[in-house]
Amino acid sequence: MGLFHLSGRSGLGLGRSRALARAAGALGFMLSAGCAAEAVDPAPETSVGAVEGTDAVVAAVRGEGKVTLYVCGGASSYATMTRWFEGTAEASGAFSLANGGWTASAEPGGDAGRLRTPDGAELAFHLRPASLDRAEGLYAAVDSGCRTGVVVLTPEGAEAPALQGTWCGAGDRYAQVTPIRSLHEIDRRGIEVRVEVDGARKDLLVTPLDQP
Repeated sequence: MGLFHLSGRSGLGLGRSRALARAAGALGFMLSAGCAAEAVDPAPETSVGAVEGTDAVVAAVRGEGKVTLYVCGGASSYATMTRWFEGTAEASGAFSLANGGWTASAEPGGDAGRLRTPDGAELAFHLRPASLDRAEGLYAAVDSGCRTGVVVLTPEGAEAPALQGTWCGAGDRYAQVTPIRSLHEIDRRGIEVRVEVDGARKDLLVTPLDQP
């Protein structure tokens, strides 16, 4: 409206007004098209939790219709419960995955699910969003032909995060990992962990698994 009033005195001004209006419209279209082209999918979501009735913890990374779920056994179960699951997830967050006779499934919403063992036993697990500013999440490193997994989460009622991880190697070998530095010093750039295998000490750097 402002351009119309300023150019209303002559045909030349009106022509210039229309040209400017067309240019402004074209610029607006290009800007809106550019914004649409720059739209990206939501960032993957990381969640952590525990398996009821066991000393195992669990972590999941979900995004773009895919999911990676890691179950990490504790002191009494690291050699029997530790499993990686990978597959697709529904838009609702539900999924059903399998690995070595085990299945892992989650209900819509993705924050509650069940593990089913080869002998038919069922174990419930619960997940919550990871607190990334506290370095919570799922970390990994490939070593000896297998993927070592580490879950960092803050137990309910605790002030500091805890770390639980399992190293694995060919021949179904498993060993627990321990952090080299204080958990107060860790961050999401990577965590140095240590494992003893066959009497030898090995140090690894596990980094965040941010893509399913």
